[in-house]
This record gives sequence, C-alpha cells and structure tokens, in this order.
Amino acid sequence: MTSNISYLPDYAALKKLASALWQQDNSYHGAAVMIGAGFSRSAASTGDANKKLPLWNDFSNILAKELGSDSTDPLRLAEEYCAYFGRQALHDLIRKKINDAAWVPGELYKSLLGLPWSEVLTTNWDTLLERSSIEVHQPIYNIVSKQADLSKTRSPRIVKLHGTIDVTKDLIFTQEDYRKYPQDHAAFVNFSRQVFIENELCLLGFSGDDPNFLQWTGWVRDHLATHSRRIYLVGALGLNSAKRKYLESINVAPIDLGDLVTDHDEPDTRHFKAIEIFLQSLQDLKPQQDWEWNPTQQQRSEEILTNKARSPQDFDYAAKLLEEKLPFLEKDRTSYPGWLVCPYQKRFQLQSQISNPWPNPKNLSAMEENNRAKLLYEIYWIHSLTFEVIQPWLIPELLAVCTADKPSILNQRQRLEIALLLLKNTRWIDSPEAESIAQKASVILDKGQRHWQEISDELAYHNAILARDRFDYVEVEKNLEKIISDKPIWKLKKASLLAELGQFKKGEVLVSEAYRKLLAQYRNDRNSIHVLSNLAWAHWLMRGIDFSVFSNELSAFPSNYRDRRCDPWDHIENARDRISKQLEKQKKQQAIEPSFKPGRYKDNSNTASFSNELHPLLLLEGISNTVGMPLRWNNINFLVDHAARLAELDDIDNAHRFALAIRSANSDTSDVLKKVFSRIGIACLPESDVAFLLKQCTQAINYWVEKRTEKSGETGHYAIDRLRVFIEVLARISVRATPKQAKNIFRLSVSLGKNSRLHHVWLFSAIKNMMDFSIESIPESQHHEILLEALSFPLQTETSIEHHERWANPIIRFPGERRQNASLDHRIDEIIDRITPCSPQSSPALLRLLPLIEKGFLNKTEMEKISENVWGHNPDFKTLPETGLLKHVLLEIPAQDSNAVKVLVRHHLFEAKDSTLFNREILAAIANAAQVDNIKEFPSNNQSLNYFEKLVAWRPPANDKKSIIFSIQEERQTAELIGEVLARSVVPAMPSEALTEENFQKLCTFYSEVEIPEILIAFPYFASENKACFEPTQKLIRQGLQSNDANKLAYASYALLTWRTLKESPVIENLVLRLIYLVGSNRMVGLPALLWTANQMHNRQYLTSESVESLIEILPVIFDNTEYKNISLLSRESISVSFVRAACVRLAKDIMRKGKDQNSELIRILKEARKDTLPEVRFAETRTPA
Repeated sequence: MTSNISYLPDYAALKKLASALWQQDNSYHGAAVMIGAGFSRSAASTGDANKKLPLWNDFSNILAKELGSDSTDPLRLAEEYCAYFGRQALHDLIRKKINDAAWVPGELYKSLLGLPWSEVLTTNWDTLLERSSIEVHQPIYNIVSKQADLSKTRSPRIVKLHGTIDVTKDLIFTQEDYRKYPQDHAAFVNFSRQVFIENELCLLGFSGDDPNFLQWTGWVRDHLATHSRRIYLVGALGLNSAKRKYLESINVAPIDLGDLVTDHDEPDTRHFKAIEIFLQSLQDLKPQQDWEWNPTQQQRSEEILTNKARSPQDFDYAAKLLEEKLPFLEKDRTSYPGWLVCPYQKRFQLQSQISNPWPNPKNLSAMEENNRAKLLYEIYWIHSLTFEVIQPWLIPELLAVCTADKPSILNQRQRLEIALLLLKNTRWIDSPEAESIAQKASVILDKGQRHWQEISDELAYHNAILARDRFDYVEVEKNLEKIISDKPIWKLKKASLLAELGQFKKGEVLVSEAYRKLLAQYRNDRNSIHVLSNLAWAHWLMRGIDFSVFSNELSAFPSNYRDRRCDPWDHIENARDRISKQLEKQKKQQAIEPSFKPGRYKDNSNTASFSNELHPLLLLEGISNTVGMPLRWNNINFLVDHAARLAELDDIDNAHRFALAIRSANSDTSDVLKKVFSRIGIACLPESDVAFLLKQCTQAINYWVEKRTEKSGETGHYAIDRLRVFIEVLARISVRATPKQAKNIFRLSVSLGKNSRLHHVWLFSAIKNMMDFSIESIPESQHHEILLEALSFPLQTETSIEHHERWANPIIRFPGERRQNASLDHRIDEIIDRITPCSPQSSPALLRLLPLIEKGFLNKTEMEKISENVWGHNPDFKTLPETGLLKHVLLEIPAQDSNAVKVLVRHHLFEAKDSTLFNREILAAIANAAQVDNIKEFPSNNQSLNYFEKLVAWRPPANDKKSIIFSIQEERQTAELIGEVLARSVVPAMPSEALTEENFQKLCTFYSEVEIPEILIAFPYFASENKACFEPTQKLIRQGLQSNDANKLAYASYALLTWRTLKESPVIENLVLRLIYLVGSNRMVGLPALLWTANQMHNRQYLTSESVESLIEILPVIFDNTEYKNISLLSRESISVSFVRAACVRLAKDIMRKGKDQNSELIRILKEARKDTLPEVRFAETRTPA
C-alpha cells in the first residue's frame, strides 16, 4: 500500500485530467464527468445504516430470482422481466428498490459538484445529484431530465441520460432500450457526442464490467473513433495487467486508487475512500492562477532566532542573510504576472519584503559584488512596482551599479532600467541634487539606446511630464513628437499628453487603436495577465472618453477584470481612500482634542505619527503616469477629484501642489484654486515659488492665447478653459509682483481684452481680476505709467459683446499730471464720444473719466464735451439724464448750469415719493451723497423729518414660501441701505428740536426689530441734544463693543467716534478707554474697524496720552501676531488679517508723525510693512484710504 497519491502509476493520468478540469491549456474546453451507480452507493446515506443503494449485480440477482433464471446478464434479465411482467412492473421494481426519497446526498456530492465540470452526465435514475446541486452555488447547474430540456438550459448541466424516477416516462434498462437508444434519444446522443469530442471524460462510480460503462464506451469507440478525447475510469478498481491493457486498448485511461485504500476491508468503504481521495486530489491539483501571485514573505529563520544576540553592527552576517533572500526575490520577480499597475495589497507586501535586515550601505558593501548587483536590481524592481521614493543612501549605490564600466552580472537592459528609475525619482528630491542625478542618469540612458529601443520614448515621456507640471506646453509638444513606439501602452501615454494639450481627437484615435490592438492580443492569449491588465485600462479610458464615439464597439465592463485583479476601479478607489485618510489625519493633527476633565485638552499639532503606507501623491502620480491616464478628458473627469483633494495636503511641496491644483481646475471659480491660491496662502509663498508662477503662468497664457487664435475647434474651446485658470492664478499671484512685474501683468491683461478671439464670457471675470489685482501691486505714484493702457482697454460698447457685468473697466484714480500726448488725447476723446444722452451704457465711460475730472486732468474742451454728451445740446434741466450711475454722481460731472443740476438732483434724492423712496438705487444715492467729500448733500430740515418718519416705519414685507429665498437677501440689502440713509444723511440733517425722546424710541424700535447695526451711528445725534437719550445710547454702544459680530462691533466704534465728535463727556471718555482696551486685548473680531476708529480719534486728538501709550505698546504685538504664517488659511481671521496689519501701519505712521519721540518698534513696523507680501500692507503707509 502507498499513502502518497503521487507515487501511484496512474498519477500522471490524474494530473492530465486535472489539467483539463482546471483548463490550464487553452486548447481544452474542460472536463466532463459521467456518474454511475457506484458513486450514489458510496456517497448517499439513509436512516438505516445497513441499507445500500443497489448496483447492477444486485438488480441481476433480484430479477433472476423472480424469473427463476440462471442468467447473469442484467440487460437480458431486464428484457425478460419486462416481457413477462410488463414495463410498469419493471419501473415499480426500480422505484421500490431504489426508494429515492429515502436517500440523502452526502458531502461527496458537494465536493463533486463544487468542481468546474463542463457538464455532469449520469446514468443513475435517482435524484441525488439534482438535490445536491441546490446546495452548491458555484458553479450553478441546470437540470436536464428530458431531451427537450437541452434547448432551454446552458452549461454546466446535470444531464439524466437514462431517465429519472417519477420524472420521466421511460427508464433505460433493458436490452431493447439500449438498442433503440440512438433512435429514441437522438438529442442525448448528439449532445453526448459533442461533450466527448470537446472534453476529457471522467467516469466515476462505474466498474470495468458495468453494463453502462460497456455500452457507452463501446458507443464512443464505434461512432467517434479518433475524434473523442481520452476517457478516464476512476475508482478503487483493483485492475490486473490484463484488465488494464484491455482498458487502454479501448482508449480508457484507468486511474486505479485501489492501492491507497487497501487497509479498508469493506468494499463500499474502499470505494467511498477512493472517491474522496480522488475529489480531494483534483482540488489539490488546482493550479495557482497567475492573478493569485503573492510576494514571498520572508520569515525569520531559525538561524536568525538563534543568532539574535549577534551585534547589529555585524555587517558580514547581515550581508549573508541578504544573499540568502536573493533566490526568493528573483523567483517573485520572474513569476510576477505582469499587472500594469500592481494591486495595492501586493504593493504593500512588496514595500517591506526586504527587511530583517534592512539593506544599508555597510550591509551592501559586505556582500559579494555579483550578489550586491543582483540585490540592487531586485530593490529597483520592487520600487518600480510600489512607486516608492528611492532613499538618499540608495541612489549612489544604484548609480554605481548601472554606470560600472567593467562586466557585470546585470545585462545592459537591467542597468538601463535602473538608470531610468533614478531619472524618474528626481521628481521627488531637492533641485540641486536632482539636477546632478538626472544628468548622470540621462547620460547612461543616451548611451544605452541601442540596447533598449524604448529608451527614447521613456526619456521623451519623462521630460513631457516635467514640462506638463511646470506648464511648459511648448516643451510638451516637442517631447510628444519624440514618442514613436507603436505599443498600445505608449499610445495611451501619448494620448494622455494630447489631452493636456486639448488635442482630444488625436488622443481618441490613439486610445481606440490601443484598445483594438490589446483586444486582438487578448483574443490570442487569454491567460496573459499583462495583456488583460493593459486591456482593462484601455477599456476604462475608452468608456470615459466618449461613449458616443465608441458606442458600437464597447461592451459592458467584463467581470474578469476584477476577478484577475486588473480592474482600474480598484486602484482609483484605493487612491481616493488613501487621500481621504491622509486629509482626515491632517485635520486631526491640526485640531485641539478636549479632555473630559475640565480645563484639559490634547494638542494634536504636537503629535508625531509614522506610517509605512505610500504617500497618496506618489500613488496617484504612479498610477496615472504608468497607465497614461489624464486627470480630465475634455469634460470627463478621471482623477480630477483625487488631484484637487490631494492639493490640500500640507506635506506636498508647492511645485506639485501648483501642478495638481491648476491641472484639476477647469475654471477660474474652481474650489481648488480658491484653496491653494488663497490670499493668505499666496502671502506665505517663498519668493522662488512666486517667481516660478509669474513666469510659467505668463508663458502658459501666451501659449493658450496662440492656440485660441489659431484654432476654433476643440483645441480652441479647451484653450478658453485653460486660459481662465491661468489668468486667474496669475491675477492672484500678481499681488506678490514687483511694481515692474505688476505693470507688465496689467499690460498683458489689456492685450487679452483687446484680442477679439478672447471675447468669451468665461474669460471676463478672470481678466477683470487680473487687471484689478495687478493694479493693487502698483504704487499710486506710478499709476500714471499705465494710464494710457488702462484707457485703451476697449469699452464694452466698443466691442460686439452684449452687456455683461463682468467685462473689465480699469479705472486709474491717480492719473498724475497731464503731459502732451496725442495718443492719450485721442483716446480720451474716443471715450467721451461713447457717452450718449440718456443711455445707461454711458456708465463705463463715465467711470473711467470721473477720476480724471476729480483730479483736474481734463482740459476745458473735454469737460464741455462731456457736459454736452450727458445733458444734450440745449438742456432744460427739468429731468435727470440716465447715465447708468447713481444720480448723485451727476453732481461730479460737468454741466452747463451746475446750480440747476444741484436743484434737480436734490429734488430727486430728497423729494422721492413713497413708491420710489425704498428703491435701493435711490437709498444708495442718498447715503453716498452725504459721504462723498466733493458733494456732501443732505436733506433740509423738513425733508429729513419726512424721510425719518417714513424710514423708521419700514418693515420687511411678509413673503410667500416660493420667493422667500430670493427676497430675504433683497430685504437685507434694503434694510442696510435704510440704516445708512438714517445714520449718514437723515438724522444728521434733522433739527435739534426734532431729536426728541419720542423719535429716539422710534429709532430704537426700528433698530431692535430690523437689527441693522448701521443705525448705531444715528443714536449719538439724539444723545448729544437730549439728556434722556444719553444713557440708552451709552448702553447700545457698550453692547455693540462687546458683540462677537464684527459688523456690529465696527458700527459701534463708528458711533462712538461720531458721539465724541459731537460732544465731550466723562461717559464718552470711558467708552473711548473701553475701545482702546478692546484694541489692546488683541481680539481679531472687528479689529480692523477698532484700529481705524482709534486712528481717527488719535488724528483728531481725542485720545489721552495714556491711551496713545497703550496703542504704542500693543501695535507691535498685534502686527507680529498677525504674521501670515500664524494664520490658518481657512480660518475667519484669514479674511481680515491683512486689513489689521494695514491698519497697524497707518496708525503707527500717524503716531510717529505727531509724536515727538521716534519709537523703535513703530519704526520696525513701518520698515517691515514696506516689504510685506500683500499690497494693502506694503503700500498702507502711502496709499490714499478708500
């Protein structure tokens, strides 16, 4: 007896059957099995342990006894029994002896049906197979009881060739049944013929003398001859040499398991054990699929455990251990299935595969030279799959092994592969080192091109990616042309670069070609994971690019992509999860974690954490660049969300953050731009990054302007998307520009506006921002240098653009002195000509001219022409002309009769009817007329009283639910304007006798019900004239100063300034001290307004010397605490921090101007402010307040 099945003579046949069953060879359809009575006898059970299902000889004995015959031929006996007693009697006998309902299928049935048989055939009459199949869920079998069922079912099937008790009319048993079987059951015969031709056939539960065995093997031999595949007879057969030779002669390969079960003396037990061993052997012979590849996990050997006391400095011992790993590492590499992107679980395992000991320079130096080279190549291979950054100490080692002049164990291709990885790795290391390594690696690769044809493609692709990330699209185009490989993966990579350039049609052709080529390769090699993996990515790209283009070719995403771990979605979701976890970790580290104990907390910002997981930036870049997947294809997002969220991580260097943000943004309003290029974020950038963005964004804008000008197709449309992003980024970064750079940016924005090919609504906002933000970085004293460019920017009426509020209208408020300039004269004249009587479209032209009018820049002729264009040739001054501006502005515009204009404007502003008074334009004009320095128009006493009664009676109207969302905002705007009108115009104009307690209460009621803080400025007028209003006013202002609402606090401080201007008293002085205390508390809420108010009080000499000293002490503290690096980019403080710093500068300047002593700290503030990274602070000392 043998206990090891592999020692059996028939083990080779068993392996051959297993190979067919598991379909290791594409030439096989698989293996089918035919189940005989012996299987049911062994595998089924009933309540009576002594009972067994009958075999053929059992039926022969029963039939012979009833017939009184000496015959042993079961088929002849059955025929005689049928003739004597009738067929029904024969069927009744079968039903009685088998008693199908009493038998239960055992575990062997599940083991059998759990195997991937192409078909299961049976000559048994019982239903044990059918019943057992219900419990088997993989594979799922269809039942064929009758011939008609064949056309309604699909493989795999359980086919009842000889009928089923209580299901079919006939049961095949007699000689006549077998003789007429080909005619009566032609469908079964044809089906069987096909099964036998296509599959290896396993006979299980038959003996060599079994009538069914003899009949079916004979039929196969007679009808299929050489067309059938081999038939395997399996069981505890106990064959002698003669019997074995006979079976082999009839194309039956016996798999005799008798020697394995000789220790069992009971025949049924032997057969049971033999079947059990056979089925288990088939499972054991299931080949490991390529996609089940796993890297060898190096366990700590006994030698390591027994020598753990050895010094960690024993480098020879460490080298020996590393050398022992080489065979396993090489085996893993050579058996790698070829996934284009290694599954993330495998990558994680590979990351720590070479450990215990970890390689280091001293360990490597102790290794034999060839072994060291081999290990370094295995390290390279692992890094190429895991996307890890090469550790600094490893770079010289890898460089050395791929630059060696003498012969090496590594071939030229292997050395070049290492050099290429080193070149790619330079993206993740500091520039000085990167340049040196890149140069050395490039030299190696250039010299080795004859040893590896794709080197030129790899170099071009690498350089294109570098150019892509620095927005050098001209360089991307140049390198794109150098990629000439016809391999599908290079078509995908090339297409991804074309997507960056907006050349989608060309890219679609390449992706389509790659997909078709890979499809053909997969058709010829369905076992190749490498081909399937490439195909899966190409398929994914095609489905995303444009369904309409490929709708006739694309099928549903096949399940075998996921089964074989080739599904791109798995990698994309893994990258998304990694980014989410990293962001969550970052958020947690930035947070304070309160303890349950009062007064205690944990500051997570001081917590260090370590992880051996790959950084998500390396993961995303590794996947996208390996596959050739763009972030976006036209309007289809592939990895846009990944990149945008990745850009939020603090531990990413700015160069890659900029690339991710700009590449993922598709408009100037994209959230990622707002986050990465926030004002405070830009203020914190080092000068090198600012210089990089200024240069590269300008270069990119010029490139895309050219593309937009040249082409009107898809690239032209894509150019608009790219332009709106780059223009917005340059606009934002221009706040860091020098005056010279800012002027150039402004001039660039003017040239963009003049280009009619760029008159696209999507560009208006970005160009406007570019103008506005660049002007901020130009000192007022130099604004005259860009005056002509600003005036030359086309008015909207000079273009074909319909009215659009975002069309830029650059206004220069400090034009300087008028000098002789014909171009300037001509342009001013053109702008004046764009003013037409009673036209709201005159507003842009007037807005440009108003500062020139105010500064006396225009000559008499120009002023007269403006007057004539606004009012007409012979105005009667009975109606106000429509200019598109608020009506109070007419007081600033030249007119033939300024007094008549003033009367007309005042009537419009202060004699408004009830129906028009609450028009927001009128309210805004009234408020502005009272505040503009060169206008200062207030209502008369009677007019103010009339307006007061009407305005304080206003309340928001009741809204229906449908309009509530829109009306709330409008009502709020109206309420704020009413508050401004009351505080700035109406109440200051009211006569003293009208400032009564009654009117004060009306104002208080309005304030409490409408809750508009602007009203606070009106209360001091009552308090200064009426003692009864004094205490309530003090209370309202004190409450406002204590508010956490920045707006309310600001207006409370303005109200206090107004009160101190109107009156002087100890109560007011106490409130002033309160305000100075609030400034000293260094609380950010409302601090810009508090500093402005303190500045005004200082300039008007309302402050005591002690208060001034307090301000001198606190200003440096506030200024230092508001350094941009101390402010969270997403905090509320980031909104106003630059205003706080600017207010500190202005106050410091004024204190220094009026003070006798020069305070060193205030001098420091002014000195540092001049170099501040934001213009509102940089020019705060010299800029005219708005």
